[in-house]
Amino acid sequence: MIINYNSLSQKTIGQVVTEHPELVKIFMQYEVDFCCGGDRSLEEAINRDTDEIEAIKKALTVTLADAFQVPLNGRSINLSSLSDAELIEKIVKTHHAYLRETLPEISELLFKLLNVHSENHPELFEVHRIFGGLKTELEGHLIKEEKQLFPALLARQVGLETLILTLESEHDGAGDALHKLTELTNHFKVPKDGCKTYELVYEKLKNLVADMYMHVHTENNILFKRVKGE
Repeated sequence: MIINYNSLSQKTIGQVVTEHPELVKIFMQYEVDFCCGGDRSLEEAINRDTDEIEAIKKALTVTLADAFQVPLNGRSINLSSLSDAELIEKIVKTHHAYLRETLPEISELLFKLLNVHSENHPELFEVHRIFGGLKTELEGHLIKEEKQLFPALLARQVGLETLILTLESEHDGAGDALHKLTELTNHFKVPKDGCKTYELVYEKLKNLVADMYMHVHTENNILFKRVKGE
């Protein structure tokens, strides 16, 4: 079956994001609400949230055509075709490396933003608090995966279901935090009195949301399902 905009248009946008997290970046680019308005159909969400209807439809179609294609030995293959070892290597080198670099950067920049702009934008206190908790949880999460789950999985150890359930629960918690950050920042719209640091922080937060959707999808819906035999 060919997956394109037309085949998804009557699904809820929340369902579309769950099935195709690679589209999150497009929705954010065109300011289409996929969090609070997740129960609307994709068609309704696009028609209501953006005037650039044809442009977003084209962007969604192009992205879907390239979905989950990754380079390997000079050719492109589907993400689900990777072996466990290849998939784990991609997760660590792509998503984990990204988080290790980005989380401290956002934390430092957000503290500066709080110091300068919190008087006029008190919501930044809550943004700072939620992000701080998310950062702490994700740092511990990376270690659990790299030091516990991934080595055990590659060694073909059994009895990993409890650990995987814990990690999936942590994914859910991270998703909740990202939704709250999206709502608090009005989908990362920089206020009129925002400075360059404001713009940079919100852009980095937008990229974090998009990367985390792909990260969680790769683990929950591909790697973890293999381990659980689903």
